[in-house]
Amino acid sequence: MGDVAPSAPPLNRKIESSDPPSQCADELPVTSRRAGSRLRAGADTDRSAILDGRPPWVEALELARRGIPVFPCDQRSKTPLVASGFKAATTDPDRVHEWWTQQPAALIGVPTGDNFVVIDVDLQHVEAVEWLENNRHRLPPTRTHATRSGGKHFLFAPHNKVRCSAGKLGRHVDTRGDGGYIIWWPAVGLEVLHGDVLAPVPDWIIEALNPKPAPIVTRFSTSTPTSGSIRGALRVLADARVGERNRALFWASCRMAEAVRSRTITESEALDLVLAVGRQVGLLDQEIIRTAKSGFKEVLQ
Repeated sequence: MGDVAPSAPPLNRKIESSDPPSQCADELPVTSRRAGSRLRAGADTDRSAILDGRPPWVEALELARRGIPVFPCDQRSKTPLVASGFKAATTDPDRVHEWWTQQPAALIGVPTGDNFVVIDVDLQHVEAVEWLENNRHRLPPTRTHATRSGGKHFLFAPHNKVRCSAGKLGRHVDTRGDGGYIIWWPAVGLEVLHGDVLAPVPDWIIEALNPKPAPIVTRFSTSTPTSGSIRGALRVLADARVGERNRALFWASCRMAEAVRSRTITESEALDLVLAVGRQVGLLDQEIIRTAKSGFKEVLQ
């Protein structure tokens, strides 16, 4: 399997592929993608110390000391025990001490996104087991935490294309990025593998989480555009999702230009129509006008 690594990654810089392996398991580099937010290096806690009864509050304070924000979570439900949830996470030792004085058995929650992102594989489910078996060879060595339910948390360097998701990679295979958190299971003695590595997120994971939108297929025939076909083109724009809107706007503008060319509507009317619908889907007037004129030019010249 691999060596058992310490309970927290004290990090100060991002691993590059050219870097030599760390000589010590307590020198895992990571950098936040936010400028100036860097974790401080420090000695990790030996897993045997946790198993010998090291209390959670000591682990929480140690993480906070290294610049890793923490907050308390319920032992059974894993839900936050503070009103504002992961947003309350802090590195303030006084606040951490106060929380764990009130809830001495609380699990340690750590927000995801700034310091690392996570692929959460719930191995209680056969689909997740199959996903891991099929993709294990494509996952680089990276810090990996065993979870209480027998699953795996694969920690990777921060990436803004990895957000919180459920099942996008596969059934019972979730991701945690900005706006999420994980339980820091090493603090209760569960296994850590590759504790001195925080690998970049593989490209295939990024592509799977951010698929290219399906191409818009025209339903127009070569016949003269009608009021019905104009409404159909505008409906494509109205139904466009974030990431598809500009392409849908250009396509709809080309269809409006066809209606202008056939003298079904005027160019001014066509522009008013795409402006009205473009605004509804959240596009700015300047952007709508520029794209619409580009579509008109494509057809009318």
